Amino acid sequence: MDYVRLMAFSGARRNEALGLEWADVDFENGQLHLRRQITRRGIEDLKNREQRTVDFNLELQAHLLDMMDRFRGISQWLFPSPQRGNKDIPAKSFQESLKMVRARAGMPSFGFHDCRHHFISMCVMSGIDFMTIAAWVGHKDGGVLIGKVYGHLANEHRKAMAERLMFGNLGDRQCDGHQVVHHELAGSSV
Repeated sequence: MDYVRLMAFSGARRNEALGLEWADVDFENGQLHLRRQITRRGIEDLKNREQRTVDFNLELQAHLLDMMDRFRGISQWLFPSPQRGNKDIPAKSFQESLKMVRARAGMPSFGFHDCRHHFISMCVMSGIDFMTIAAWVGHKDGGVLIGKVYGHLANEHRKAMAERLMFGNLGDRQCDGHQVVHHELAGSSV
């Protein structure tokens, strides 16, 4: 559960989350540094070979503090291998655990990557700009993919965003009837 929550709160890919060491958690600056990934071949560079930083959100910070209270000092890794013996090595996969959890929860199609989608969706619906989200999740396109894939989110979100949109003089807006547009364009012949 710690592993899934970390991915859902950080947007880390599954292999990136496995590669996290406690030295990558910077409580002083409120940042999580993604520097490596764990694959079947061992410890490797990240997918795009560039390290990145995710700034703490409240949920991520609380989760990491809770994990630190429970596990720090046991291993240098946030997710150590349960079969490490005398060696301090990271876990390689939680696939078997995921299969059991999916069966118990009745969610046969849930995958680790869904946590990443959840994180990005929550960022978009929280109004975070696409460039910041792209930096957090390691997209090199400046947020274009995020806009394409996540720009269609829930109707409720789109309606709430439309209510936030403001033009011109913002001092005396009214939304109870029809008198909302009374700024520079009101009465113009445009």
